[in-house]
Amino acid sequence: MDSIWIQTAERPRFAPLDRDLCTDVLIIGGGMAGVLCAYQLAQAGADYALVEADRIGSGITKDTTAKINSQHGLVYDKLIREFGIETARLYLRANQEALGRFRELCSKIDCDFEEKDAFVYSRNDRHKIEREVTAWERLGFPAAFASGLPLP
Repeated sequence: MDSIWIQTAERPRFAPLDRDLCTDVLIIGGGMAGVLCAYQLAQAGADYALVEADRIGSGITKDTTAKINSQHGLVYDKLIREFGIETARLYLRANQEALGRFRELCSKIDCDFEEKDAFVYSRNDRHKIEREVTAWERLGFPAAFASGLPLP
C-alpha cells in the first residue's frame, strides 16, 4: 500500500544523466535527507549535484509519516546509561536545533507544517516509559507520563 502523499503528490520527473559531471559536492539519493542537503547547499551558493537512481522521494522517504521530532522512541534513558548525560544532552540539542531549522524552512513554504505533541508508548512495560520521562527531565526538557492519550 502506498502512503497517501505518494498517491497524491505531483513528483517531478527528470531526464537521466547522460554525460560526465564535475561538481564540488555530489549528493547521492533524492530522499528527504538528500533534498534537504541540496537545499542547504543551494542557499550557501555551493556547486552541487543531486543524483537519484529512481525518482525523487521514491526510496524510504516515500513511506515516511513526515513526523519530525526529538523523541525517537525510548532512546534517552539508554543514551544516558550507556554514554552519559552530556552525550545525551548533545544528541537532544542537535535534534532540537534541527527542528528549529525545519520550523524556519517550513515558515517560508506552503507545506502544512503543524506542531503537535509527541507520544511514545509501551504495550507491556510501563517502567520503560517512566524511565524515559525521568531521562527527559534530567536533560532539562519537559516530559510527562500519561496513562491515556487524546487519540482516536
